[in-house]
Amino acid sequence: MQDKGIQDRVGDLEEAVVRHILGWQPTILRVCDLVRELANDPSDINSRNAVKEATRNLIEVGLLYRQGECVLPTVTLVYAQEMDI
Repeated sequence: MQDKGIQDRVGDLEEAVVRHILGWQPTILRVCDLVRELANDPSDINSRNAVKEATRNLIEVGLLYRQGECVLPTVTLVYAQEMDI
């Protein structure tokens, strides 16, 4: 089981990933771009893995779509942002 600090960090990163992807729209970002731009220390494996886990969680719940290394917002995420949900 993950400790609470790691869970909080991933939750914060999920929000950061969503804001980052929507902010760069319509630019297509790759997972490595997200890691480089959002990890506290891109050379630290735990920091990189936290960004990857946050991205994976958002894909699993249907807010992001991944095609190879590219990560895109789903229509659901775009509509939710427009509705300010």
